Amino acid sequence: MSIEQNKRLLLELDKHRYDVNKTTLNASIEDLNLDKLKPIVDMVAKSRAAYISELMSMANQAADKGPNTERLKARREEFMELVKATNALEVAIERGYLDIVGYGDE
Repeated sequence: MSIEQNKRLLLELDKHRYDVNKTTLNASIEDLNLDKLKPIVDMVAKSRAAYISELMSMANQAADKGPNTERLKARREEFMELVKATNALEVAIERGYLDIVGYGDE
């Protein structure tokens, strides 16, 4: 296969990936707008606060035996999962996979 054929193949694959993602994501996420995105930001911020708050509580209750990090770990896992999901959403928006309604449609 020549370099030009490789480039064409990759362009067609990229177009297919875009079409599949746009169709699939728009079928499962309706009417995406700023009002629907704000609660996500709030949820991630609250999760971050809970994670850091748990750390501060542990530090204030530290005993000679060492901290029990089980709750801290659960808070971290929750926070990191929300961050990863939010990043995936941002990428989908940046790549144009999701239709945005009511923003700049004047």
